Amino acid sequence: MTESYEEVLARKKVLVFTPGGTSMQPLLKHHENPVVLVPVDTPLRKLDVILYKRAGGQYVLHRIIKVTKKGYVCCGDNQTTPEKGVMPDMVIARMAGFYKDGEYIDAQSAEMKKYARRRVWSIPLRALKIRLRSVTGKRNTQK
Repeated sequence: MTESYEEVLARKKVLVFTPGGTSMQPLLKHHENPVVLVPVDTPLRKLDVILYKRAGGQYVLHRIIKVTKKGYVCCGDNQTTPEKGVMPDMVIARMAGFYKDGEYIDAQSAEMKKYARRRVWSIPLRALKIRLRSVTGKRNTQK
């Protein structure tokens, strides 16, 4: 039997895995960049990347774009539609860093904070660009 992410994290106090999907591009590429996750031992803040589990059991690795009184609003770096209602009890871990081309990158570094601010700031602009493309019939050819 395979251990759940929660069980591994509880036992080892760290979880390293390589996520799939495109929601966190360009930061994390599909099955390419291992992430290092740690237990949440300090208050979560805007720009933190968290692993949470939706009610249906799906694990999600997204960025907090807003902290509310009740929980968090999250969004993947490659997405423009925020997910509201991420409650604290859904959160499993916080991303401490990740590996890119064999090099460890700290998620709290100045460079990563700057990147995160740009991605969150650009959500409305990227959403507008998508809407304009749908109106004009132009497809996104950018990868």
